[in-house]
Amino acid sequence: MSPPPSIRILGAGVAELAAAIALAEDGHHVELIDEKFEIPSVGTSLGMFASAQRAMARLGVLDDVRNASIAPRRGIIYGQDGQPVATLPAGDALLLARSDLVQILQDAVPDSVQRVRRRIEDVRPLRAGTDLLIGADGVHSLVRRSGWPGRPSARTHGMTVLCGTADIAPPETSETWGGGWLFGITPLAGATGTNWFACLPEHRTPSVHADLAHLRSVVGGRRSAIDAVLAAARPGSTLVHGLHTAPAVRPVRENVVLLGDAAHAMAPNLGHGANTALQDAVALATALRNASPGRAGSDSATLSTALSAYARRRALPGQVWRIGSGLMLRLAMMDEHAGLRDRAVQAAGSLGR
Repeated sequence: MSPPPSIRILGAGVAELAAAIALAEDGHHVELIDEKFEIPSVGTSLGMFASAQRAMARLGVLDDVRNASIAPRRGIIYGQDGQPVATLPAGDALLLARSDLVQILQDAVPDSVQRVRRRIEDVRPLRAGTDLLIGADGVHSLVRRSGWPGRPSARTHGMTVLCGTADIAPPETSETWGGGWLFGITPLAGATGTNWFACLPEHRTPSVHADLAHLRSVVGGRRSAIDAVLAAARPGSTLVHGLHTAPAVRPVRENVVLLGDAAHAMAPNLGHGANTALQDAVALATALRNASPGRAGSDSATLSTALSAYARRRALPGQVWRIGSGLMLRLAMMDEHAGLRDRAVQAAGSLGR
């Protein structure tokens, strides 16, 4: 029987770490490459739904995740006039700080995984001497831009995202859809504090302090809960970035495969970016295992079979979430017809009840 394939993974975020855990546990020779292996400095929250929880159970980290999470009961969407338009049950979802999830996954990576601290500017040499290269290097993936036709770059939505934590008890769990902006508030998992996030039309300044001032000028005075959170927000616990999504690509090309944001980076409005990344990692490991029962061999036919199976299983779901998140972003950020949107959402909720 052929030896297991040697695998290189570029990146050390959620998808990359999850893939390293799953593939190493199956006996593959795994090399994990990243410049810093950093834990995110601001612990903004992620929603972990049932699909992600199943993936984390497969990785053996679900108990640790549950211990670091909280389980909100529901969230309320407020419309342009500050009135509730929908109440959303949380179901079995967990809220977990991204920093905690990355730390848990880092701790779970087996010692057999070779960690290489290195800045990569050209991915072509990485394909030499390895059977499989995994590009899990984010929305601006160098792997995708280097190896796919047309060098497909991410596209911008022309918006600015601000997110952070505040050292106050969360006044509520909500998302407010104003006219051309949104603001979300959730409890901060693992601490007594608030996680918040906002989206505005593109506006960047040289400092986070000025970015926060601009945010306050746009959304301040709309709702008391938002004002309370923004009064407690500080530049040191705030992140500011643009909003980009990946182009539609098939996630496999020759002996290279894309996972997570590299394959289907999406708007954050459905909260499934990390969920799909975890599912991608587990699905790839499963495909390699199933391609050669007992132990996945490194011959090209076996590898090709496994990668084709992975693409069939994960390409469509990833793109569906990407498209759906973009549509939800457009709905939440609607400006000219925000009042009509709010009435339609209220009516849909009434019919559902």
